[in-house]
Amino acid sequence: MTSAILFALLCNLLYAVGYALAKLLSGSLDPLEITFLRSALVLVAAMGVTGARPGTGAAWRHALAPPRAWDQRLAALALIASTTISVFGYALLPVTEASALGFTGPIILTACGALLLRERVDGRRWAALGCGFAGMVVMLRPGGGLFAVTSLVPVAAALAYALYQVLVRRLRGVASANDALVQGALCGTLLLALPALVAWRMPSVPVLALVVVFTAVQTAALAALAAAVRRAEVSAIAPWHYSRLVFALAMDALLFGRVPPVEALAGAALIAAGGLVLLRRPG
Repeated sequence: MTSAILFALLCNLLYAVGYALAKLLSGSLDPLEITFLRSALVLVAAMGVTGARPGTGAAWRHALAPPRAWDQRLAALALIASTTISVFGYALLPVTEASALGFTGPIILTACGALLLRERVDGRRWAALGCGFAGMVVMLRPGGGLFAVTSLVPVAAALAYALYQVLVRRLRGVASANDALVQGALCGTLLLALPALVAWRMPSVPVLALVVVFTAVQTAALAALAAAVRRAEVSAIAPWHYSRLVFALAMDALLFGRVPPVEALAGAALIAAGGLVLLRRPG
């Protein structure tokens, strides 16, 4: 469980950095183009790795016809949907606010773990999630200017992300982390090629370099997520996804010069309290 928590924390740190980079990129590229380039880069990298070893043809036949192919493709579709919608969300909203709205994801994830995976969700986990949700409400200040149509974009991304994690959990023992990575890259490259071409804006060399960094960070985040869900139930690690809010606050301050308001700090404290509730052993 300890290693699962550490991987979940690493995943959320990397996601916070990655989506802050995506926000920087959104000034130069369309979100569809960003996700397409990310998928294509991952696919090219995977091709290079397998091409350096014998049995390349077999490796790519496995990629095109993997075990439980439709389950893997559905997981890949959920991943690409989550990534694309998230990039749109971070382009429309500040990093902290977009992250906060994304924290509906752990609530959805816990429900999915209980309903679809038949995982046992005890009162302590629900209390931890409820505390984190209260922190999100404090941050967003209901009735404020943030409650607009654009605020639904990160929520939609959270739904897709929750579905992806549930599907990855169901594929445990069938598909490896590399399978998930390759399937996501294939899905993103094929599905987004035409939309990205329509929205295409030729990236400069510095922008393309930033896309490469974004791709590396996001790929590492996915690897950390896969390592976490292999070691623990998705509902057990769900409260630790709230750590991304703390990392998002840091990204806002470091990259965009935004000083977190008092409400944001109070919300972060409640989220940390949720983590402490989870750490407390029952009985």
